[in-house]
Amino acid sequence: MMLAGNGGVGKTTFGATAPNPILADAENGSKYLGLRGIKMDIAKIDNWADAKEFLAFVKGSEYETVIIDPLDEFMSKLKSAIIASNDPKLVQRDGSPTMAGWGKMKQDMKDYLKVLRDCGKHVLILAHVEEKDNDGILVKRPKVETKLSADIIDMVDIVGYMEVVEKEGITKRIIRVEEKNDRYIAKDRTGQLGSFVEPDFTKIINACQGTETYSWSKSEEVKSGVKQSLAPVQTAEKEVIEKPKPVKKVATKKKTFETEEELEDLPEEKTVETKRDIIKKKLAEAKSKISFE
Repeated sequence: MMLAGNGGVGKTTFGATAPNPILADAENGSKYLGLRGIKMDIAKIDNWADAKEFLAFVKGSEYETVIIDPLDEFMSKLKSAIIASNDPKLVQRDGSPTMAGWGKMKQDMKDYLKVLRDCGKHVLILAHVEEKDNDGILVKRPKVETKLSADIIDMVDIVGYMEVVEKEGITKRIIRVEEKNDRYIAKDRTGQLGSFVEPDFTKIINACQGTETYSWSKSEEVKSGVKQSLAPVQTAEKEVIEKPKPVKKVATKKKTFETEEELEDLPEEKTVETKRDIIKKKLAEAKSKISFE
C-alpha cells in the first residue's frame, strides 16, 4: 500500500496499526511516537548504505509489515549516493545528476521496492504530497523525484490519500481510496474497500483479504445503496482552479456571451432575437398594412 498525506496528518501513526511492524525512518519523524504512547521498532536511515542494509536485514526477519517513511527522503538519500560516486556518466560538473544519473536513480529505487514487495511481507510506503495542475485542477499525488510515482502506483494494490475531515462538528482522520475523482490520486485493486476507509492498516488488510467486513467495506456500501460522503475540512487554500464552461456563442444586439454563467445573468424579460427573427417580424408588420380595394 502507498499512502500520501500532508505533514503531521498522521501517516506514521497509521503505520503503527500494522501487524508486527518495523519502520524505516528516513526523516527522524518517529522521535515523538513514544510521547504519544506508540510502540514500534524503528530503523534509522541516515544514508543509502543504511537503506540497503535495512533491506537485507528485513527480508529474513520475523516482522510482518515493513514501513518506508517517507519515500521522497529515501530517494533523496539515493540521489546523494549517486552524486557522491563522482561517476562522470552519472554526475555533471556542477554536481547534479546527468540524464543517465536520473535514470539510474529511478531504476535503483524501483528495484529496491520490488525486492521489498516480493519478500512475503506487508509493505506500507508513506509519502508526502505534491500538487500538479491538470487542466486547471490541482491534483494531490505522492511526492517523489524522477517521475517514479506512476510506476509505484502500478506496483502496489492500494493507493490512499489521508486527510482530516469534519462531519457534524466532529473532526477525524480518514483515508480516501476512491479512484474516480479529480482531486487526489487513489486506487483499490482489490475492490474490497469503499470510498474511504478507517486509518487502521490491520483492518484494511483484513478487508482486502475478505476475512472481515467493516462499515466502510465495499460490500456494505453496495448493500446500503448509499455512498459514503465526508466533506474535507475547509481551508484557506484554493484547491480547484475553476474554469467557466465554454458554450456556443450567442449573438445579441449589444453583446456576445461566452459562458453559461453570463447567459444566466440575462434578465428574463429580455429576449435574444436573431437577424432572421427581426426580418420575419418586419415582413409580418408590412403585410398587415396592405389593404385590397
